[in-house]
Amino acid sequence: MAKRNWLKDGAVTGIAGAAATTAIIAALGKAKGESAWTPFNAISHMLFGENAANVEGFNAKETLSGLGLNTSVVGVWGVLYEGLARKVPFPQSLAAGAAASALIWFIDYKVVPERLRPGFEKRLGPQGVAATYALLALSLGLSPLWKKDTSDDDR
Repeated sequence: MAKRNWLKDGAVTGIAGAAATTAIIAALGKAKGESAWTPFNAISHMLFGENAANVEGFNAKETLSGLGLNTSVVGVWGVLYEGLARKVPFPQSLAAGAAASALIWFIDYKVVPERLRPGFEKRLGPQGVAATYALLALSLGLSPLWKKDTSDDDR
């Protein structure tokens, strides 16, 4: 069987996590009666300061920066997750994904300075944060399901 590259698997897991978190952040923005883009503007506070969280609707600078930041950060978490939990089989991987997402939340909100926090909480509130990290947990935990050749690998 073909050997698997954990970095490649991590990239796929990161893309899946980024897609999941992007979708839920946009949906929750819409559900709050805002533009789906507005929570991503808040993410761009890392680059443009706190006023970015007040930008409504699509704005190329803030929205695209927020989308890029979310995608790249979640992508890195996906690679790190695969580096650490790549041998955890499904369904045990669901617990590993939940633990990883809880750790990511802790780092995002308790370790890093406020300037580097995700920012979407400013628009979505605590329930939005909980839903986003729950979906991240699920996407990490389901990662064994999209990998092939898991029985004879060098992970």
